[in-house]
Amino acid sequence: MQPGHKKDPRKAPSDQKALDSQLFMALTLSSSGIPERFLRATSKFKMIMKMKAWPSTRSRRQQKEEAGRSYLMELPTELLLEIISHLTLIPEAAFALTCKRMFAISGEILCSKSLRFTRDFAPLFHHYRNGHNFVTPRWQFMSLLETSRWRLCSKCLKLHPRSAFSSRELRHKPDDRTCNLGELAGIVDLCPCKKLTFRDKLDLADDLRVRKTMLDALGTEYGSTVSNRYCWHTCTEQYGPTGLKVSLFPELNEENQLVMRTEYQLTTESGQVGKEEYMTPRFGCAHRSVDLWLSSVYQTTICRLFDNFCASCRRISVCASCNTTLKCHRKQPFQTDVSGKVTYSFYTERSLGGTGAEPDATWAAQRIHPAEPSISVENCNELCPWTVREHPPLTFTPSIDEEVLQPATDERPMDSLYSSIRML
Repeated sequence: MQPGHKKDPRKAPSDQKALDSQLFMALTLSSSGIPERFLRATSKFKMIMKMKAWPSTRSRRQQKEEAGRSYLMELPTELLLEIISHLTLIPEAAFALTCKRMFAISGEILCSKSLRFTRDFAPLFHHYRNGHNFVTPRWQFMSLLETSRWRLCSKCLKLHPRSAFSSRELRHKPDDRTCNLGELAGIVDLCPCKKLTFRDKLDLADDLRVRKTMLDALGTEYGSTVSNRYCWHTCTEQYGPTGLKVSLFPELNEENQLVMRTEYQLTTESGQVGKEEYMTPRFGCAHRSVDLWLSSVYQTTICRLFDNFCASCRRISVCASCNTTLKCHRKQPFQTDVSGKVTYSFYTERSLGGTGAEPDATWAAQRIHPAEPSISVENCNELCPWTVREHPPLTFTPSIDEEVLQPATDERPMDSLYSSIRML
């Protein structure tokens, strides 16, 4: 280039980017008359230009790994245990469900009693209220587990699939939401361990049918030596100085109703049944305390109708709200223990209703949850659950044989004999 000659910007680009742009424009002109090798070169150049904007394969892999990377999970187990030690019950339980490693480290917290049903629904000497369950750690934890697929039911106190609720109920808050079972849904309290929802009742009925089929087959093969008595569950709970053993014996009667026989063995100091310091908060049904019910029924031993119920005995022994019956063997619940304490052996029998797809009134009468909005003398036939039903005094002179000597010959503690003598 000669000195003083001006540079033409159209013929001499100032940088490589402008050169590439001009070359690209030249190659993308009409291909008429252009040799085939130039067309291939044009396509190759276009591909190179596009690839300049692509990140490398390694970079994309790194970005993907960093997006799903959990720096917390890269900590050693010792540090994770230290972090977990500062968490309360519900955050730790939620943390345990985040991944397999955290479940292996902290999954034991999910077995905590606080995350299960309350072992005794009714506080001692207080009426049970539905709100007692809505402030428990279990309910708060399950509220965190609600998703678009699972919703809480305030009657069953459990998570159900979304399909188990109507669209209207799905708009309600968990404390007010009811599943498709309707107002008759709820929970029957059987023992400190077993709380039965209606769906659980149907599963138990199916198990009993399968068991009956198997027993019939065994009976055909081996005769009547096969026992039909089925102990479904047994547990023992200690309430201060009082111990309570509960055994559940379910069966389907001829009317295809689920009948539950609950056998109790209550061990405490002699003469202390029903006393405040020795009482348990257990209910024999949804309406009566076990201890005070037993104390009431024991009064019926003064009745001469040992094989039948007089009107007063029936009022004491049978719950007027759900027809549950408390019975004692030969009307005498005492049995002396070798440790110096006394064991009271008795049982209750109650029907949990039919096994149809919908809950019935018999089932609803046995529920301890939900409870009545308010319980008072006006709206509760059973009055207060913590009430002793008094048997009226004798209207006849007791006989030495039936009311004194006969009870004294049985296995009963000495104070029971004194009670019999005082009737004279």
